Amino acid sequence: MLKKVSRLDYYTLQVFIGLVELKSGSAVAERLRTTQSKVSRSLTCLREVLEDELFIRQQYGFEPNQVALTIYPMVKTIVEQYDKIVAATIDKGAEPYQLCVATYEQWSLMAMNCVHNTCHCIEGGVSINIQPWTDKVNQRLCQGKVDCSISTEPINHPMVNNFKLGDITHFFIVARRDHPILTSDDPLAQMFNYHIALVNTHLQEQEPHPIELYAKARQIEIRVALKSPSLRMLVDHVSHSEDIALLSSAMSMSYFENRDDVDYLDISRIWLQTRDLETESYYLHCHKGIKPELANCLRRVLTEKLIEMQAHCDQVAQERTPLAQPSIAPEPSA
Repeated sequence: MLKKVSRLDYYTLQVFIGLVELKSGSAVAERLRTTQSKVSRSLTCLREVLEDELFIRQQYGFEPNQVALTIYPMVKTIVEQYDKIVAATIDKGAEPYQLCVATYEQWSLMAMNCVHNTCHCIEGGVSINIQPWTDKVNQRLCQGKVDCSISTEPINHPMVNNFKLGDITHFFIVARRDHPILTSDDPLAQMFNYHIALVNTHLQEQEPHPIELYAKARQIEIRVALKSPSLRMLVDHVSHSEDIALLSSAMSMSYFENRDDVDYLDISRIWLQTRDLETESYYLHCHKGIKPELANCLRRVLTEKLIEMQAHCDQVAQERTPLAQPSIAPEPSA
């Protein structure tokens, strides 16, 4: 056995740690910037040296057995000592933790920019790699190829932790300057007189937008001009057309608040008090392979950012003219 142990080099031990944390050979290969075949060879070496299977193949990847879980903290300590040896002989500070995050456009613009300045729980800080939202994000997160994501639905997977950041409480109609909808006394009813641009976050399922479900329930004809995950594209579109955009979340306000070619109505009170209009929440999804202290730090920072933006929207709403706060039309009796 002792002769065999000499085969467990630094790289092989890193593969072992990766398989325990990520439970995916392809995710480990991506983390270590190597090939899956090399990961497989290292796993074979581990099994031969330790004379145990170590991992059981499951539908979602590799599940460590009791032996693997028992030796995991020991292997982790060995690798950390290797790293300390290298750090002691190289005169440089700790490298930033590389965090790969996939999220909607409105979050990447503002909230992500403050994380590396606010998260001090990791020595060396945090360097963020922002990935655009695609229909493959959930799959890549479960595989450990993405560290975190933010969306409006929890992800039910054994390798993912979900943290609720807060509810979506603000809703806006955005249109070109001097558009008739901006002076409407019943914008929720009159918006259906125009083509509407909507945010599409469910790229794969093509699920209907809440306003489409509302229109269907009320048997109202709705004309959708376009759907896009890009808020910038929607605002640019309505800035030079008769169409209007329906945007949700305080995080979207920075896309139109200070533009000279568009204006907006804050219809948050109307939306929240109208039957049949759904509201959603934001969730932070973290792969279980990232450090718990980092996940908790991200949860705190992003929750604080959402609360800050919601407070900003409320303050602006109080400062705007009465025309910017349309009255709530009475609900028709059932």
